[in-house]
Amino acid sequence: MKTNRIALSAALLASTTLVPVAAFAQDEQIEDQITVRYQYIPDDRRVTSEVSAVLSLDDLETTGDSDLASALVRVTGISTTGGRFAVVRGLNERYSNTLLNGSPMPSPEPLRRAAPLDIFPTNVLSNVLVQKTATPQFPAEFGGGVIAIETATLPNEGFFSVSVGGGFDTETTGQDGLTYDGSDTDWLGMDDGLRDIPGPIAALWDTTNFAGSQLSRAQKAELGASFVNSELWVLQTVDTDANGDFSVSAGNRFDFDNFSIGLLGAANYSNSWQTREGTRGDVGTNGYVAGPLDFATFTNAVDETNLYNNTTATENVIDASAMFSAGIDFYNDHEISFLSMVLRSTSKETRRTQRWDNPSEIANQIDSLSWFEREVVFNQLKGEHTFEDMGGLGVEWRISDATATRDAPYEREYRYEYDRSGNLTYNPTITSSNFTRFSTVEDETSDAGVDFELPVTIGNYDVELSAGFAQMSREREAAQRTFRFRADSDSYVRDIEDSRIDYLFAAQNFNTEGFYLDEANSTDSSPQRYDAVLETEAFYGGVDVELNAFLRAAFGVRFEEETDFNVRTFAVPGGLLFDRDVAIDDLVATTTGAENAIYSELLDQDYTLPSATLTWTFADNLQLRTGYSQSIARPQFREIAAAEFVDLVTDNSYIGNPFLRNTEIESFDARLEYYFGREQFVTLGLFHKTLENPIEERIRPVGDTIFYDYINAPEATLQGYEIEFEKTFDLSNRFNNAFFADREWFIKTNYTNISSEVSVDSSDVVIVNNGTLRGPVASITSAETVIRDGRELQGQSEHLFNLQLGYEAFDGRSRAALLYNYTSERIRSAELLTFDSAANEVVVALPSIIEQVPSSLDFVYSRTIEVADADWDVGFSVRNILGDDYEATALATTAEVELPVDTYDVGTSIGFSISRTW
Repeated sequence: MKTNRIALSAALLASTTLVPVAAFAQDEQIEDQITVRYQYIPDDRRVTSEVSAVLSLDDLETTGDSDLASALVRVTGISTTGGRFAVVRGLNERYSNTLLNGSPMPSPEPLRRAAPLDIFPTNVLSNVLVQKTATPQFPAEFGGGVIAIETATLPNEGFFSVSVGGGFDTETTGQDGLTYDGSDTDWLGMDDGLRDIPGPIAALWDTTNFAGSQLSRAQKAELGASFVNSELWVLQTVDTDANGDFSVSAGNRFDFDNFSIGLLGAANYSNSWQTREGTRGDVGTNGYVAGPLDFATFTNAVDETNLYNNTTATENVIDASAMFSAGIDFYNDHEISFLSMVLRSTSKETRRTQRWDNPSEIANQIDSLSWFEREVVFNQLKGEHTFEDMGGLGVEWRISDATATRDAPYEREYRYEYDRSGNLTYNPTITSSNFTRFSTVEDETSDAGVDFELPVTIGNYDVELSAGFAQMSREREAAQRTFRFRADSDSYVRDIEDSRIDYLFAAQNFNTEGFYLDEANSTDSSPQRYDAVLETEAFYGGVDVELNAFLRAAFGVRFEEETDFNVRTFAVPGGLLFDRDVAIDDLVATTTGAENAIYSELLDQDYTLPSATLTWTFADNLQLRTGYSQSIARPQFREIAAAEFVDLVTDNSYIGNPFLRNTEIESFDARLEYYFGREQFVTLGLFHKTLENPIEERIRPVGDTIFYDYINAPEATLQGYEIEFEKTFDLSNRFNNAFFADREWFIKTNYTNISSEVSVDSSDVVIVNNGTLRGPVASITSAETVIRDGRELQGQSEHLFNLQLGYEAFDGRSRAALLYNYTSERIRSAELLTFDSAANEVVVALPSIIEQVPSSLDFVYSRTIEVADADWDVGFSVRNILGDDYEATALATTAEVELPVDTYDVGTSIGFSISRTW
């Protein structure tokens, strides 16, 4: 098993100064083990059977990206959603899988199962493999690809490294930004207890719903007064601070007779600010509208030339991480390692929006404050063994346990109305005038697996047999409770209606005549908690064989069983409201014919998933790789949980559809590769995917309120091509100049073109949730009424392009690169369809929301300088030099005018760093 990864390990280890000796040793091993046709192309991607890409430490150093999400957009065919989640070949994060040292990562995000990649600092990574063709050793959920993250365990020698950095951006640093007091320890990304649930509320938390008549008016007033006031209510305008970060890492290796022990530790801290000024449009059942244009007359034209920036948001992100690993390598054939990692990312966001409230025709100001603590704790024990006396049998095993949490206490929002004179006043009779929300997510994932590889000779063929077993369990609990301060009439607050929010909600104003506490959701309206479980067991087997000097084939099959996949919703307090398993069993038991067949597909399923690749080396350094695979994508927990969740990034309210089916995917790949030097190549790849029952987000009106939910489209196809080119140039012989004499120049570029189409015909049906949150009701309806035939898949961009131009000194002491990344527009939310009875046809009621993520032109420079007989590494970067901005737009329903739904300015950022290694 180690033999399979020799080339990959060599390329990665050679890129770090921690293990130079091991790198050269493994390079020699490669030449001993590979056949003659490989000798001129020692690229790691060349000796694998799959279509893949590797992000090495050398790549990370060149691009200077501080987190994994930023680095992955440089890889062919990859973009990100919100700068956090990977989109592989146009398929969003629900179709991909993230593994850490072979084990699945949990997610602290309430809307996604995928782990956010922006919380991975790059200095704890060894390498990242992006594999785009499915193979049996990877989980069945493999639509776009797998992102396999590896961390280091055994350094080659002792070291200690410290790095300090800072930076600013033109839209934020030193400019007016928004914030609020918070607790004394906010700068650490940890609350000091200020945001804890108030004691009087906590005492009744599990036993009482605070709506209705369960408590007296006097009790509710007393409870309302117990909430934290000024520190977590009042927005402040400040001069925004600069960004800063600090990291430290250390390791050592202890060699003894026949075994070695390695220790490695790393810690990171960063504190950054970003202010976004732009336009936040509103989405209502009457169409897309923008902010107020004229407070004096309260007009709201759709002429885009009259729009102005009506939203300002400042986010303070504090990231902190720590990693410790220990490993023992004995007899050069056995290695056992332990990894413990904690990743934390805290966001403190303050936002002010002035907008026109349609259709009530009120101009208002909405202030929002939030605090999100995201944390992933990952522990893993793994081993790698080679048994030479058993024919070179390789065995890898792993046991992992990981917990991801998201704690969001005191999410707050309140609004004031503008009168005709432009003055702000508070209207207590509007139930949405204020809220205080507490929400939590806990996602626990455990994994155990063992893999075997055995090289054998069968006749004249060299064959590598592989097999393995994996067991995974993922459990999630999520809850949220929303409170409001209410008054039965506005007479009490008329004298203080223009007061600052903390004066308005001062303790003395909570009494039997004034404000009191109310809970937004009662036990009869909306579930406030859900739990979910997914358990799988899998077996696989594979064969990798060299058929002759020019052909290599690999094929295998994975058998994966869902032993449990369920979501339940609950009222708080109260009992079970909805059980997906029970509801599906009832549907299957009470239906016949075609309906029964459709509902039966919702039951726990077993899958047999074959995959195969064929590599033909038909000329020196020139090969054609083809692949076929079957895989699946399960709906995420949040997508099947019949509970409401509000995404404060977009202000969208989501509800789940418990009747979603798994997506089944059939993939074809071909890639022509030409290698003309070490790490120099050009490739052309083609891919085609057919998706049965792809999951799509859609707009769903409920009364006058817009929600977003999920449906299965009947079928979709996705195809495209990828072009990669990497080459180095030694210009020292062409230019008689010292600047060119000691360095090697490089160009790296890739382009991906993707197209997709959702197919719907008159015979296709979908399952929608036509019930309430408390009681979802499955309804089979014509797909033509909810999905537009021929549109693109949600989240798919047609064009992805990267370009890197730069140099690296021969001695490795300086490097510079100019980096460009472009992602074309894509659908953020799909359109809403409706039936026009007059025209007797289905028409678009609300068009799709289209987003254009910013293009980025960056410059990165690093150099090692000698000061006082010591080497210091200094770095400089300029990001988003062109100042490209984010835009999400939609067509107005009353005119062919493109209206902003969500736009904001993205500044140019400048960063500095200095580090020293002993």
